[in-house]
Amino acid sequence: MFSLKGRVGLVTGASRGIGRAIAIELAAAGARLALLARTLRPDFQEFARSLDTTTGSARAFGGDLSDPATSSGLLQRVRRWSPRLDFVVANAGVYAGSASRDVEESEWDAMLGTNLRGAFRTVQGALPLLGASSYASVVLVSSILATRASVGGVPYQSSKAGIEQMARALALELAPHVRVNTVAPGFIRTDMNRGGHEDPAFRRHVERATPLGRWGESSDIAPAVRFLLSDEAAWITGAVLLVDGGLGLE
Repeated sequence: MFSLKGRVGLVTGASRGIGRAIAIELAAAGARLALLARTLRPDFQEFARSLDTTTGSARAFGGDLSDPATSSGLLQRVRRWSPRLDFVVANAGVYAGSASRDVEESEWDAMLGTNLRGAFRTVQGALPLLGASSYASVVLVSSILATRASVGGVPYQSSKAGIEQMARALALELAPHVRVNTVAPGFIRTDMNRGGHEDPAFRRHVERATPLGRWGESSDIAPAVRFLLSDEAAWITGAVLLVDGGLGLE
């Protein structure tokens, strides 16, 4: 079940954290992957090569999705690598948790440019490649903070709320050929939110607030993405799948 053998896909934000775990999961499921990171570093290229198996493989690409010209050029390079995409995982994101009085325009630009506009440009640019697939599917990565408000980080929370509405709108527009769904992680131990899970008081606060009693790991998110891309999810589109340890129940 949940096999992606023979499928070709793009995963953005794949150099670390949730994106890296997703890449490992999808390659293990048999997918051939184009992996994107902001910077094409040697360690990222080595990671892509490490995913070459008897069923899956990967190629590393570098580019800043907040720059429309770079985003367009990236998809052209991916198209030369493969004329078909069966799926896109738009995971690339940045985070800032400034108090509202301290938020500057650069923070809004970063959150909306990468998290929201970058995700849309990725899907938009991939549409011609998805059109060649019989299994076309898109998964956008949101956050529990799209629906559960937190103090600080208004631009980040706004960008993730936008992701979920964008996914619903795309699901309607692109049906029946392309399925579009969202995964919304809870609090995950990654480099991006190290300031949270390495703070003892905040770490305990999250653990108490989460019914399953712990922070999530990137490996908790990746199987949910794999499921939504698989044939077993063939009648699911426009959905938001919370992977949050039950935090959204409160």
